Amino acid sequence: MKKKYKIAIVCNSIKPDLVEYFKCKIECLEQGRLHNNYIAFKNRKIILNIKNKKIYNSSFSKSAFFDEKIFLDFFLSFYLIFIIIIKKVKIIHFTTAHISNLFLSVWLKFFKIKQIFTIHDLTPHPSKKAIFIKLYNKLVINFLANEIISFSKRKIETQINKWKFRHFFLSGFKLNINEPKTGQKIILFFGRIESYKGLENLLDIITMSYRKKLDYRFIIAGKGKIINIEKFKKLSNVEIINRFINDKEIFELFKKATFVLLPYNSATQSGVIILSYSYATPVIAYDVGALGEYIEQGKTGFIVKYKDNDTIINILETINNDEILSLSQNCILYFKERYSKEAFIKMYSNYYESFFY
Repeated sequence: MKKKYKIAIVCNSIKPDLVEYFKCKIECLEQGRLHNNYIAFKNRKIILNIKNKKIYNSSFSKSAFFDEKIFLDFFLSFYLIFIIIIKKVKIIHFTTAHISNLFLSVWLKFFKIKQIFTIHDLTPHPSKKAIFIKLYNKLVINFLANEIISFSKRKIETQINKWKFRHFFLSGFKLNINEPKTGQKIILFFGRIESYKGLENLLDIITMSYRKKLDYRFIIAGKGKIINIEKFKKLSNVEIINRFINDKEIFELFKKATFVLLPYNSATQSGVIILSYSYATPVIAYDVGALGEYIEQGKTGFIVKYKDNDTIINILETINNDEILSLSQNCILYFKERYSKEAFIKMYSNYYESFFY
């Protein structure tokens, strides 16, 4: 292949986890056969701390949907399509959802440049933004995308245009604990507190555990509004850390956790599951969304029917240290195979290079 730019990747979102995926994709391209044949576009708020003349600013907007700078992004798209044509880009990958993608995408459609979109939430969580996410997804799936990357096999199977889809594992994480552990009889609920994450279900589980006098403590760690917080505080087996959790605290929380619990009301996939595996910590979750695709039943944790809290309590009552140790070991192996940074780089390198070799 001649040494000309052939592929472009775009990250207009400024969410930290999505920015990390973007950095990993740049690393894929830098380490692979396309290292002389790519360019990258990013939101100008993203600080990569790398010197690379192949990276251009592509958005001024902080919000993924609407803010006062969206009109600047519209005019910026004229400049971006000029760069893409000059650099002879043949394929462009929009790695995050952002309204500014649509401005550029229409230009790409006109010039018949192949478009790949990653859609993280094929079924958006209930929220004020859900209607905009659904509309964005419909435009992408039905009119703009040539190929779509999704992290859920189940959701792909429900799509009319499923022939456009490619299934990838949500990956690119760092392994934090490389030795299996049994934990300290602690159940961790971790992450930003949002309504779809089922705090009311968690309260039921903790209350049942308290009444049965199980030898477990529960830690709720994350920023956000906790509904019925006073009810949680009345239970002596609960610790609440209701604020942003820094990296050092995250390590300590997962290091001592026996299980991570996800009693979600809805879900797509969950980075919390993979983060848990990176800390050798098995997961217990309801079978909602794509969560069941990320948990090997009885090997890396347990997936139970929605609101089947009796089964969760039974697991905690009957499981022994040897079984927990085995689950922890499997989490490490499973993580390395599917979710590590090395697995991520191999997966995307093969994908990108397949278009040209």
